[in-house]
Amino acid sequence: MDFDPNSAAAPGSGIYGLPHKEKDAAVVFLPVPWEATVSYHSGTAKGPKAILEASAQLDLYDPDVESPYRAGMFMLKESAEVARMAKKARRLAQAAVKAGGGEASPRAAKEVDALGARLNDWVREESGRLLDAGKIVGLVGGDHSTPYGAIVAAAERHPGMGVLHFDAH
Repeated sequence: MDFDPNSAAAPGSGIYGLPHKEKDAAVVFLPVPWEATVSYHSGTAKGPKAILEASAQLDLYDPDVESPYRAGMFMLKESAEVARMAKKARRLAQAAVKAGGGEASPRAAKEVDALGARLNDWVREESGRLLDAGKIVGLVGGDHSTPYGAIVAAAERHPGMGVLHFDAH
């Protein structure tokens, strides 16, 4: 691999400034820019893009693991379809909250639930595709609901597995 971990990230490089492609990477990050039902401030949908941009500033030196980047890491592009669904779900959820919740706006709540189910299916399919290709999947979201499809995909392939969920609070 022609890569100097001590150099600045090249313009247009991938996560952590790495030159890997999906097929070459052991770890593939799945961005899920979703924030339909966040309970405080919005902004979690911008998380995947912000992480990708900030990652170029990280130092890849690790005294315990020699050249950890050699296994390969890659972040997929954000799905335009997921972004459209996310915007619609967020708008509908905010309208339902302003109306007094799901009981006051059952149609909006039902649509948000349907969009969330579509998101879960998409995440499950993408995660399953990556797992079947032998990849380690790192989901980068999004609100607390985003990992559900990835957990289902992993549990289908590894019954009895455990879950370690990092949250930015």
